[in-house]
Amino acid sequence: MPRTRLIIKQSNAQRKSKSPEAQIFVSYAHGSKTSLFYTRQNIFIKYWDKKNQSVKRAWPSNYKLNMYLSKFRQKIEDILHSAMFEDTEPTTTYVKSVYNGRKLKKQQLKSITFWEFVDEYLENGKVRLSSSTVKSYKTAVSNLKAYEKYSRSKLEFDNIDLKFYHDYMDYYIGYRELKISGFGKVIKFLKTVLNSGTDQGYNSNTIFKSNGFRVVNKSADNIYLNENELKRIINLDLSENKKLVRVRDLFYLGCYTGLRFSDYHQINSENIVNNYLQVKTQKTGKDVVIPLMDEVLPLIEKYNGKLPKPMTNQVMNRYLKKIGELAGIDDAFDKYHTSGKGRIKETFKKWEQIVTLLLDVVLLQICIREV
Repeated sequence: MPRTRLIIKQSNAQRKSKSPEAQIFVSYAHGSKTSLFYTRQNIFIKYWDKKNQSVKRAWPSNYKLNMYLSKFRQKIEDILHSAMFEDTEPTTTYVKSVYNGRKLKKQQLKSITFWEFVDEYLENGKVRLSSSTVKSYKTAVSNLKAYEKYSRSKLEFDNIDLKFYHDYMDYYIGYRELKISGFGKVIKFLKTVLNSGTDQGYNSNTIFKSNGFRVVNKSADNIYLNENELKRIINLDLSENKKLVRVRDLFYLGCYTGLRFSDYHQINSENIVNNYLQVKTQKTGKDVVIPLMDEVLPLIEKYNGKLPKPMTNQVMNRYLKKIGELAGIDDAFDKYHTSGKGRIKETFKKWEQIVTLLLDVVLLQICIREV
């Protein structure tokens, strides 16, 4: 059953600055999907009544703000009711599209270039996208700008077609000799932006939805550590190097929780209730509850309930390789990747490929053992 709710949600900037304020949204849910509509209003969190989806009386001018929010919510519900009256399925995409269409029509939709739209999309995305996703999108933009310079062309909504797709693939994989997985990430970004541009009425070119304009995925040849190798790392005497001890302990905790590197800082006694770790993941912004294995609690107690601050991901990975080498994890391992030179095989020692991305794979091995 479709439904709307008034909710509050902090932006990335508000969370980072530990602001007492949050933004107010209308949340529209249809099936398993949800869309948020920003009301352009902020409020101190303590003055928000979650149960009644309204501003508390203690907030100055609460009556006027509640009236405004009620009218804003009604606009979304009017779209929903009109769709149902016309026997149209009110999906989140449909409701969002009609809402944006009305908004743009009222403002007299202006002509906008592809890059102007990308700039607006990224700026608006700072509220709802994780910092890692924004960083990935900016990398895609840089790659596309480099292609423009190489091809002496300008990307517009109407020329991003199958010819562009194949020309860009030749440039990225053939000329620059980069990996096909990176090409796939740029295409994924383009499809996301073009979908949004189409929904908002700026783009009428839908070639990007065809089967030929596809995101190319390549399965990764990542290694995994078995239980014996993990024990060799855990039992390694690193007492003469405190940095390596710190990295090994964080890696160990990551293996037994499956948390991403960006969420390490949330492993502390304050977030543990009845042997369950409760965190909000940075990448997705979702709350997760993780049952803690017996191996985790003693290590948290070792640091008095507060883990040492993680180093950067790059530094962590460099030290992990050193730890793997000291532990003698040196089996040969083959990796394959596709670039402008074709399919290339490279052989490494296993310790050379140990990175923080292995954490969920190691956790899977541990869980299989426990079953």
